[in-house]
Amino acid sequence: MVYHWQSHQYRTSGVDDMVLLTKITEDSIVENLRKRYMEDQIFTYIGPVLVSVNPFKQLPYFTNKQVEQYQGAASYENPPHIYALADNMYRNMIIDSESQCVIISGESGAGKTVAAKYIMSYIAQVSGGGPRVQHVKDVILESNTILEAFGNAKTVRNNNSSRFGKYVEIQFGSGGIPEGGRISNFLLEKSRVVSQNAHERNFHIFYQLCYGATPEMQKSLGISTPDYFTYLNQTGVYKVDGTNDAHEFQETLKAMTVMGLSEEEQTNFLQVVMGVLHMGMVTFVEKNNYAVVDDDQYLEFPAYLLGLETDQLKTKMTSRVMDSKWGSRSVMRRLSTMPCKQILETSASVFWTYTASKSSRITASSSSASIT
Repeated sequence: MVYHWQSHQYRTSGVDDMVLLTKITEDSIVENLRKRYMEDQIFTYIGPVLVSVNPFKQLPYFTNKQVEQYQGAASYENPPHIYALADNMYRNMIIDSESQCVIISGESGAGKTVAAKYIMSYIAQVSGGGPRVQHVKDVILESNTILEAFGNAKTVRNNNSSRFGKYVEIQFGSGGIPEGGRISNFLLEKSRVVSQNAHERNFHIFYQLCYGATPEMQKSLGISTPDYFTYLNQTGVYKVDGTNDAHEFQETLKAMTVMGLSEEEQTNFLQVVMGVLHMGMVTFVEKNNYAVVDDDQYLEFPAYLLGLETDQLKTKMTSRVMDSKWGSRSVMRRLSTMPCKQILETSASVFWTYTASKSSRITASSSSASIT
């Protein structure tokens, strides 16, 4: 047998493990990564740490052939790969009966989201189980689709940038069979829902709805093209190269179905999404030194979608209740336009934080799967 490190290509494309560099300096590390990157070798070890360089293109390294190649193999038998890392964790968990953890870190656009998906897909393929266990695997894998729809967005550096951190926990039974899972998110960039930087987009789900909704959805949820909505038309960026938002919307609905959401529950979920989007259409004008809603119809529809009373929402947007210095009485203070706009944007951000957190609170078991 000839191992990969005995080949000519290995000798000309840098070293697999950078602890073996004859001289460990910043320049030598960068040069080694450059050599490997030019040969489409995007993975490199530093001892037990795997360094991954985003190739910004599809590479043929993630097929069933690679899964079979790395399953149960020693790390020195094959080139560095994220499958080797995943297999090592999985086997250590089974052999030592100890929990395993992987931390994926890097700057925006480094490929963290894709790396996490490859680890989860590898574990799903090599672990056993019957139909009930397969359902758990489906839930865990489809959770990525929902998380990306509600928490990812196009940025200047990355067309599918996660705008939050996430903690993924997969629970295994004896023999390494997946029995459940949990995903939590944190540090959501909630300000993005009301404002984006130049050349960026809002969260994916908004564009998926605009381009992929059925005529019935468009009518009941008030869906139009992205350039109509204030929260989507600020940068003029509506499309992403290589992304079909209409197709992605169908994938999101499919993922919701796998999670166990009925059509009615899915509709209620999307109502909140569009309710947030329609809140951006509300504007205020000055009248007698106080702010009033410019056109009530722009407030009535988001109130309906969010399940709120229009008058109650209007009062919350245009006034503030303050405790009196004398006794237990409260005083309602009317606001000017700027504070009203701030309250509106804060409310939209809070609603979105709730919606995004609701989409990520996923619990899966071998007998059931649901979003809680």
